[in-house]
Amino acid sequence: MAIVSTCAYDSQGRLVRPDTLDISSAKIRLDLDTGERATFDRGHTHVFVVSGTGITAEQARERVDTRLRRFFDRAEAVRGFRRMTTKRSQSKNLLNLNTTISYEILYVVEADERSRRRTPESPSEGRRRGWSTVTPG
Repeated sequence: MAIVSTCAYDSQGRLVRPDTLDISSAKIRLDLDTGERATFDRGHTHVFVVSGTGITAEQARERVDTRLRRFFDRAEAVRGFRRMTTKRSQSKNLLNLNTTISYEILYVVEADERSRRRTPESPSEGRRRGWSTVTPG
């Protein structure tokens, strides 16, 4: 399970980012979870990691893009889903020279009373807030 914490809001009703320690603890639980399934419990913040490995960086990118599309297709169908941040990392295995690309996605599924109809975020919107925004594909 990759639940970070329950959703918290400030006095003006804006969603508050969970504590870094809570995020780290959830990532450890995610690493121990062999099911590798994203969770979508209402009223909670979640973390999920999507990775792709390939002989070349291009092959790794294609594989991770497919997995990202699958995740976002499922997630965006969930009422109350909202992405908070996305962090991209890339590494090279020194033994076999394979490349791994990973995306750590921090997201919330707001409770029915908090979820709202929203327009899709433009790709530059996240950068203005200092987030890394990923558009699958």
